Amino acid sequence: MKWKKWFPWMGLVLVIVIIATYAFYQYWMGPNQSELDRDNLTEEEYERALELIDIIKEEDPLGRRQNVTRRINPQETTGLVFDEPKKLNKGNLVEAMHLMTHQKILATEKAGAIPMTHDNLKEVRDYLELLRDKNKIKSEDYRQLGQIIERWEQAIFVEIDKEQDLLLEEMYAVIGFSNGLATRAEEELFIINNFGAEYVYTMDLEPMPKEEDKQEDVNTETEE
Repeated sequence: MKWKKWFPWMGLVLVIVIIATYAFYQYWMGPNQSELDRDNLTEEEYERALELIDIIKEEDPLGRRQNVTRRINPQETTGLVFDEPKKLNKGNLVEAMHLMTHQKILATEKAGAIPMTHDNLKEVRDYLELLRDKNKIKSEDYRQLGQIIERWEQAIFVEIDKEQDLLLEEMYAVIGFSNGLATRAEEELFIINNFGAEYVYTMDLEPMPKEEDKQEDVNTETEE
């Protein structure tokens, strides 16, 4: 029969299609070297990024975890404005907090990023308190956002993927919801490509001192 003559070729075509599909999937879904911000990375950062890509591919050979390489319009500070009362609103705070989660979570879609630093944590805390002082936030929202910030201040990020989704719900978002927590390699790669190696320390952020601890330090310095 004629189909027997074509059978070996059909098998070869099938193998080629499978290989091409896998390569396509790896390119678009897995960590992608071409998405590294080569122009803004130092040689050391670039080499480390390549090492991290290899680690991530070993951890996730099917490339199912997404958006770990892409540079997504990062900024170093929150951009919150404190001295324009008419522009004070909860939405500004929620947006800044949402962007601070991006280094620590995975999501199919991300836009923008702010590093999880003590300075930025202090800004979102101060902005929250200002909203309360100016009666620009409901007590329930103040409590909920305050609890999230407090966990971050104490370097507790075990549920930051769920917190990111909650913030997105506050923004009435329909995309960008979390696919879970980033691994250490994924977080480091994201940080290097978006903020630079000087921010890698935020992966192991120290808890911020509480107010009473700050006061004790001030008293000790005064006595000395």
